[in-house]
Amino acid sequence: MDEKTLLPTTTPTITISPPTPSNPNSSNQNGRDKHALRRFLVAVCLMVMVWTLCGLDMDLDDNDILSEWSLEQMPITTIDTFTVPITDIDVGGDADHEPVPLEAHIMSKCPDARDCFRELVLPAMQRVHTKVNFTLSFIGTPTNGDDGVACKHGPEECLGNIIELCAQKLYPDPKIFLGFTMCLAKNYHEIPQRSLIEDCALEHAIDFDQLNQCATKDDGALGIGLLRDSVKRSADAGVTKSCTVRLDNEIFCIRDGGKWSDCPHGSSVNDLVLAVEKLYGREV
Repeated sequence: MDEKTLLPTTTPTITISPPTPSNPNSSNQNGRDKHALRRFLVAVCLMVMVWTLCGLDMDLDDNDILSEWSLEQMPITTIDTFTVPITDIDVGGDADHEPVPLEAHIMSKCPDARDCFRELVLPAMQRVHTKVNFTLSFIGTPTNGDDGVACKHGPEECLGNIIELCAQKLYPDPKIFLGFTMCLAKNYHEIPQRSLIEDCALEHAIDFDQLNQCATKDDGALGIGLLRDSVKRSADAGVTKSCTVRLDNEIFCIRDGGKWSDCPHGSSVNDLVLAVEKLYGREV
């Protein structure tokens, strides 16, 4: 997790020594001294108030990098937990309609994947999760001769990819594995540190031991197999950039280099939701 600067838990103690009048018999001098003391006390109080307020603001920013975004864009729930609100508008799918394929291709240690999740994928999924078949896939390069995979950000990213694939395999409900993946993505530079994975697993009711067994079973063969299959899926789809969002097996939008591109139908949450609704309403 990001290191935080410890803020004082109490306001600083300031000792005030009022000036001693040079002439105790002078009422005018006493009046000036009292007036100066009052002004000094007011200034000190203002300093303490500013100190305290600034401390609270700094703690909020450091404690949750998405706090401001969450409050403005996600009034129903926080982005971390990905709880699904129950509304009269989204009542789920039915037997007369097939769920629409929705897929996100990412790299676990990529900041564009984090932005893609928090700005588009998760808020859209909250509204159409019952009408899509969501898949999380990964981008990499299969290596020749050893059945391995090379990842752009190194072996640590490969392990992060495997952990997130294991979460998807063990907990196929997107409300669980997407929330877990977003939790890791918020601190992508720390992947795959054990403390981060344990914290995110605990937060989203995922069994850490099961994750570990999945990633290391058969000397890692299971995890590497999951990653190779996922990387091949992305390659077969012609996807090379993290994060690429595909809807109904077509590119919907790409987040790369901190910008959205190749978004013929728009890059907003509403654009994705409307596209899903249109495809879901088509005749089977």
